[in-house]
Amino acid sequence: MELRLDRPSAAIGAVGGLTHVLLVVTLLSYFDYSPFVTSTGLVFLSIGVFILGALPLAVSAYTRLLLPSGGLLALAASVTVVEVTTPAPQKVVELGGHAIIDGSFHALRYADSWYLWLSILLVAGLAEFAIRRGYAIGDDRLRHLPEFSLVRSRQWTVVAACSIVVGTGTMVLLIDGTLWDTVPGYVVGFGAAAVATAVPFAALLARGLVSPVLLYSLVITTHARAEAFSSPDGLAIVFLGFMAVVFAIVAVIEWLVRSRLFGWDGGRFVDSQSLSR
Repeated sequence: MELRLDRPSAAIGAVGGLTHVLLVVTLLSYFDYSPFVTSTGLVFLSIGVFILGALPLAVSAYTRLLLPSGGLLALAASVTVVEVTTPAPQKVVELGGHAIIDGSFHALRYADSWYLWLSILLVAGLAEFAIRRGYAIGDDRLRHLPEFSLVRSRQWTVVAACSIVVGTGTMVLLIDGTLWDTVPGYVVGFGAAAVATAVPFAALLARGLVSPVLLYSLVITTHARAEAFSSPDGLAIVFLGFMAVVFAIVAVIEWLVRSRLFGWDGGRFVDSQSLSR
């Protein structure tokens, strides 16, 4: 699925990205994050925040997919509400040359983990595309997107791409947070997120099974939030790998129920593969 943005969509993305940067910088300034962010660091954060704001909005404007932009708006709004309603981080004491900080860092951690949220929003858009095209749910409103027609080789390419995108975002989060601080640890984190992503997307694209990807969306956002905003220890990422087994079990259950009880044969999902060979 190749996207070449037109000028209006690119303009919407640029304006959205700048607005997103303004929102995050305003939060960081208002709640006085200056002791924790250098000027150089703020520049790099702003670049990432701009990309996070611009790309989902541009994709939604160009394709009329709802999840990339809707997910971004929900994410930015929730971070803003939490930041406004919780105490700002403050230095309470210095111990052994290290400052002890009390309070939350929601806006800063949100900005610092922009790549992870971007990866989740992009794969969410692909899941929406597959569901709307495969089940003909308002797919006539979509623009600049191909018909749902995936040969098996391309199907696995898409699954691999989704897995790599989420796996890489998760691995970078581990590296930035100095969790485990070893190459094997980063590989485990990448593998856990990649496998957990591959199973539900393979079930969706191959057979149109929706339950695994819906459960995945809940699990991945919950665990990403835990690692990005709470006290990260990397264990939530490892748990994702075990959840791949659960996703597979849920996929089998949905397939058995829909095929054995309702006679469902896969419909457009299976037909598109056979027609595209």
